[in-house]
Amino acid sequence: MTDSKRARNKLTLHQGWQREALALPGVRELVAKHTGELLHRAITDAPRRGHKSLPWNAIKKNIEAYVRLDHDGWFGNVVIEDDPQVRHAMLQERGFTSPRGRRVKGRRYLKGALLRMRVR
Repeated sequence: MTDSKRARNKLTLHQGWQREALALPGVRELVAKHTGELLHRAITDAPRRGHKSLPWNAIKKNIEAYVRLDHDGWFGNVVIEDDPQVRHAMLQERGFTSPRGRRVKGRRYLKGALLRMRVR
């Protein structure tokens, strides 16, 4: 190939380019979309009792998501049971030992939601 047919591009990355890219307004909508999808998957996979009405401490009612801007750009976060009186979602995730001493295996529903959301 001759020099006239070659395309020459120069890419210059300066320190902090990620912060500038992640702070763009369009990134917020993208992060909010994926955070909302993760929240939906976590809620649908969460274990629940077979009652028609949900109790105040149901896992479904205690999973929330938010999107915020910090010094590194937009980020999404899914919070499980912010209320300290409701802590059974993590016990259902990891497993626990019953009062009788029997080990109850965790359901790993949060890990499953994260694994389905990963980029392949």
